[in-house]
Amino acid sequence: MRRFNQTLVLSVLSILISSSAIGHASDACKNVKFKFTNKHNSGGTIEVRQVKYFNKANGEWQTEDVKHLDCSQGATCTTSGDNLRDSEGEELTKFRFVYRYQGPKSTDNWSDDVEGGDKVPDDPTCSANKTYGPGDKGWTIFGTD
Repeated sequence: MRRFNQTLVLSVLSILISSSAIGHASDACKNVKFKFTNKHNSGGTIEVRQVKYFNKANGEWQTEDVKHLDCSQGATCTTSGDNLRDSEGEELTKFRFVYRYQGPKSTDNWSDDVEGGDKVPDDPTCSANKTYGPGDKGWTIFGTD
C-alpha cells in the first residue's frame, strides 16, 4: 500500500510539473513592438504587414500579422504592439519584416509582399511591452536585404 501511495504521489507531481511547463511554453509575449527606419531603395513608402520571428526554444519560425503600418521614406516607425504566441521569456533570435513598397510617384503601384532579410536583436529575450529594434532608429529596411 505504501508503494502504491508513493507511485500515486510521483504520478501527480509529474503531471503537475509537465502541465506548468506546457503552460509556460504557450504564454504569449504581450504588446511587443518593432521599430524600423525606411531607407528602401524604391524611394517611397513601405507598408509592414507581418513580422516573422525565430523562436530558439522550439527551433521554428513563427509569423505574426501586424496592423498595417505605412512608413514614409526616411521615417522611423514603430508597430502598435502585438502578442507573440509561445514567446514570453523565450529568446527570439531573428526577425524578418514582410512588407510591400510603393515608389515616390502617386502613379506608382504597390509591390507584391516582400520578405526582408534577417534582423538580429541585441537582447533576444522576449518580455511584455518590449520594443525590438536597436537605438533611436531601429532596424533599417533598405529593400536589398
